[in-house]
Amino acid sequence: MMKPLTIDSMLVVDDTGMPVPPTIRQLIDRDIKALYNRDKTKDKKQYVAECIVIYQLGDPKSPARQSGLSEAEALRYAIEQAGLNSNYIPDQLVLKLIKRYYDENITEAGRVVENILQTIHNINLGISQINRFLNEKLVTPLDGDTIGVILTLVDNVKKQAGDIPSILKKLEEAKQNLLYEQQTELSRGGNTVLSSMDAEDN
Repeated sequence: MMKPLTIDSMLVVDDTGMPVPPTIRQLIDRDIKALYNRDKTKDKKQYVAECIVIYQLGDPKSPARQSGLSEAEALRYAIEQAGLNSNYIPDQLVLKLIKRYYDENITEAGRVVENILQTIHNINLGISQINRFLNEKLVTPLDGDTIGVILTLVDNVKKQAGDIPSILKKLEEAKQNLLYEQQTELSRGGNTVLSSMDAEDN
C-alpha cells in the first residue's frame, strides 16, 4: 500500500534551501514528476512555490486548513506564503495534486474538525462585520429605525458569542476523536494519516 501524499514526499531541500533532485519515489509518481520537470528554472523556484500551495490547500493539518479559512481565503493565504503573484491561478495539475493530497490524508474525524473550525471562523467574521457596522453607526445621531436595527444586531452578536463555548467544546471532542483515530491506525501497523508538518509547529 502506497503512503499518502505528503509535503515531505514532494519536496526535499538541502542545507541552502535549494530543492534536491527528485528521489526514486518521487519519480515513480507521475504527477510529482510532471510538476518538477515542467519547471525549467535552475533553482526550481516555481516548483517549490507550487508545492507550498499544494501543501497549504491539501494538507488537513496545514495552517490554512487549521484556521478554518474558506477556499478563496485559503488560496490567498497559500499564494502569499508561496511568494507567488497575487493573480496566480492553480492549473489542472496543481488542482489534481491538491485533491490527491487532501483525499489521501483526510479522515472522517478530520472532516468533523475542519467543519467546526470553519464554523468558528465564520462566526468570528460575522461578529467582526457587525461590530464594524455598529462602531460606524454609534458615533452618529440615531433615529428610531436605526436604533431598532442596532438592537437586533447587538442581540445577534450576543447569541453568536454565546454559542462559541459550546462549539469550542465540540472542537475539543472532535480533536480527541481524531487523535484516537490516528492512534488506532498506528496501532494496526498503518501509516500516520496526516503529514508530519503540523500547523501548531509553525
